[in-house]
Amino acid sequence: MADPFSASEEYFMETDMGIVTRRGDWFHTTREQIEGYAPGLLDNVSLASLIKDAMAWVRSASSLSLTLLYILLFVINPWFAAGITVAFHWFWYHNKSGFIIRGMASFLRFINSDGFLFIIAFVSLSLLGFQREYVATGVGIFFFFVMKPGLLKKGWDRLRSDSDQELTLNDRVLKMIIIKQAMKENVAPSNVQQMEERFKDLAFSRKNKK
Repeated sequence: MADPFSASEEYFMETDMGIVTRRGDWFHTTREQIEGYAPGLLDNVSLASLIKDAMAWVRSASSLSLTLLYILLFVINPWFAAGITVAFHWFWYHNKSGFIIRGMASFLRFINSDGFLFIIAFVSLSLLGFQREYVATGVGIFFFFVMKPGLLKKGWDRLRSDSDQELTLNDRVLKMIIIKQAMKENVAPSNVQQMEERFKDLAFSRKNKK
């Protein structure tokens, strides 16, 4: 049986309920709706590129938090480092859409990569172990196994319930990426409010079909 995701190099599939990635991330919009928000945008920027950038931002909370942790473990008390890391993860996970800068997605994809995370974890934990900083090493190991598979993200999701009146966190990210790219291509969306309402409608419809 053919893999429904295999047609896209970015591993996402377009459905009537929106766009879903192989990792299970949903964006509640369609190719046709994006063309309606910003006519001509997809002639200059591919849908795959928009979703690829959105995925980089969606995944950035864990990778940036781990990077911050491994820096802090060398300079402050490991328990303070852990507390700051958890606070940063919560803040960035919930508010990243407000910090989107066009062109930064490439940097985030590098930070998000397994190669970068494994290398920085291996080097940091090895140095801490050589320095006999066993508490810091233990904290670093614990957070790697919590954040790398996205367990902390799942914890925030359980505490947070998206109402029908709010955009999901993923949709906020994609909305801002569409706006930034559309402004660059001089095809800025004419009705941002309508775009938000379409996102909400598809999210609501998907919830009702579960």
